[in-house]
Amino acid sequence: MSHYKHVMVAIDGSDESARIVERAVALASGAKLSVIQVFETLVGNYTYELNMGDFEKAQHEFEAEVAKSTRAMLKAKFPNIHAEDVHFTRGKAAYEIKRLAESSKVDLLVIGSHGQGAVKAAVLGSTANAVLHGIHCDVFTIRV
Repeated sequence: MSHYKHVMVAIDGSDESARIVERAVALASGAKLSVIQVFETLVGNYTYELNMGDFEKAQHEFEAEVAKSTRAMLKAKFPNIHAEDVHFTRGKAAYEIKRLAESSKVDLLVIGSHGQGAVKAAVLGSTANAVLHGIHCDVFTIRV
């Protein structure tokens, strides 16, 4: 049995997410398991062709589609992860991951070790490195 009481896994909705969650489940070994997926802004700023309302709508539709896909994957492959333990948030990934980990009293964070492209790099890539600085708990990185 693990000495961890609360394990959180950070994913980005990529194909590797299921493998990262699988490793987190194994590491949790009876501990509570939470999942976080952070959405960063799709575009640094909007263009003249895309007004702010359209930009916000596109961002929301993107997030809804990815969250739907993530929920389906978790339900199919990890039925013991409860919906209330799956968190979707928007912001800077490293900050949001650390914020939720601390407020939820997480003692182990599991995260992937490299990015999957400009849009999918919401959690992985430089975020894994940024999370390491200033986080209060152990961090386990998965090479993907």
